Parts: sequence; C-alpha cells; structure tokens
Amino acid sequence: MKHGKQRLRRGEPMSAEENKEIVRRLWALFEEGNIDEQVDELLAPDYVNHSPGTADQPAGPEGVKAVLGMFRGGMPDAKVRIDDMIAEGDKVAVRYTIEGTHEGNLFGVPPTGRRVSIESFTVERVSEGRIREHWRVTDTLDMMQQLGTVPMPEHA
Repeated sequence: MKHGKQRLRRGEPMSAEENKEIVRRLWALFEEGNIDEQVDELLAPDYVNHSPGTADQPAGPEGVKAVLGMFRGGMPDAKVRIDDMIAEGDKVAVRYTIEGTHEGNLFGVPPTGRRVSIESFTVERVSEGRIREHWRVTDTLDMMQQLGTVPMPEHA
C-alpha cells in the first residue's frame, strides 16, 4: 500500500475523502514506512485508543507504534486488505483483514509458522488532519485458534 502525503489543514473541516486518505496511510504502516515519524504525523498527541491491543499497551501514539512494531516483527510478510471503508463527518469506519505468516512473537504467542488471517472492524475519529480516537473490534477467538492457543471446535 503506497499513498501520497496528505496535506494537513488546521481549523477547517476536512472532507470524507481526505479523512479516508489519512486512515489509509495509517493502515499502510503495517507493511511499510517509518513507524515513528509517520505515526507522529498521522495521530494527534492526545490520541485515545478505546480498544488497546494488549493489556500493557502504552497510551497515545506510543501504543500504536508498539502494536505496529509487534505486527511487523510477528508477521513480517503482513498485508492489509481494506475490505470496506465508509466515512461520514469526522468518523471513518474500516472493515479490514491482516494476513501473513506468524514468524515472530505476536500477542505473546511464539512463532508457529502458520498463515494467519485476522479480521477486524475499526472506527477512527479524524479532526484537523489527524486521527484523534480509535475503536476496534477483532475476531480474537478466531485469531487465537489460528495461532494454536485455543483449540478449534470439532464439527459433527
């Protein structure tokens, strides 16, 4: 995923398409880019993650940097597929899938070499050219079954 730089505007509302582009740039960081620099550019300093990925995740942009680093280390070949993206007002809703090979520690699970496909849904609030709030729902049970930490159900 390669995306051009979005110009940041202060004091005037951004269009739904401009907000979507900011969110697309964040998802692109799962695959490429300078995490530290680009997260600081895309997220407000007072960014609030209402759904942290781990119990000990730092607050604000530092937490996002930690999660992105964990995914890059845990699934170095990770690809993000945006399945749906809808924007209205200052909110951008995204249904996406992260796919890759589990080659490093991921959510405390040592490498298994398995292919993993993680489906999630997020809502990002964008204001003044930066993401300010984040809500996420992930199919965590399915993810942990794929990683082998929770047994798959037996089907009749």
